[in-house]
Amino acid sequence: MTKCMKCGVYITDNTDKCPLCQQVVAPASEQQNDAPDVSTDDTDSVAKLIDGINDTDSAEKPTDGMVKFEKSTASHDNGTRYPDVKGASRKYRLLENIILFLSIVGQIVLTTVDYMTGQGINWSFIVLLVVIYANVTLRLAIVGRNGYIFKIVSTFVFTVLFLEGIDLLTGASGWALTFVFPSAILVMVIATIILMIVNIRNWQSYMMMQLFLVLMSVIAIILVAVRVIWFPYLAMGAMGASLFLFLGTLIIGDKRARTELKRRFHI
Repeated sequence: MTKCMKCGVYITDNTDKCPLCQQVVAPASEQQNDAPDVSTDDTDSVAKLIDGINDTDSAEKPTDGMVKFEKSTASHDNGTRYPDVKGASRKYRLLENIILFLSIVGQIVLTTVDYMTGQGINWSFIVLLVVIYANVTLRLAIVGRNGYIFKIVSTFVFTVLFLEGIDLLTGASGWALTFVFPSAILVMVIATIILMIVNIRNWQSYMMMQLFLVLMSVIAIILVAVRVIWFPYLAMGAMGASLFLFLGTLIIGDKRARTELKRRFHI
């Protein structure tokens, strides 16, 4: 018998990790003081209730207040008493590896064809960027286990880098930084506002995303100052929108917003 210190539940199987949170579990014998205090009378009452509902002997009597996980399916061949979350994770992992392998093989073939039929390697680099972007997005933003805020931010970063790479390979005219970068900031500002409205009870959790957007808009203004971005109005709009959102949240949010910043930066 083992116990997860994070979830606080007892597990009857011989496993070294919690099936819910993947935390390393500790033997229940080490947690006697934390075990639920359930009297013998309460235990007998629960057992009688279970016996009254189930006509078969499949129901087990709870002992010592231990919480037992029942597998969601009818099969109990492997003896587990909780959903097989590892099996689904392994399937996703296998799919990711298959896609990565096919991408590498396909890229090698396309690079060889490009080299043999053209004046050196050219368009195959664009395909390489597409392959890298697709695999990174798949692993981080789609099947990754990180929170959705991290997925949104990572998608933003890799999309801008991907399009900047395309720009460099197609003449380096600067359209990616000039138009895509500030436009992406504006889209992120709108997305943040929508998320805050949808999750109104936990709106302060989006303040770090707001700070990230302010930082990105400052970088855009710097690029305008050094004339890397030759159309400044989008960058200026992105700067204004991100600052408006952050300052509005800080002022209107008052103590709750300041508390969130103190908690994040440990000040």
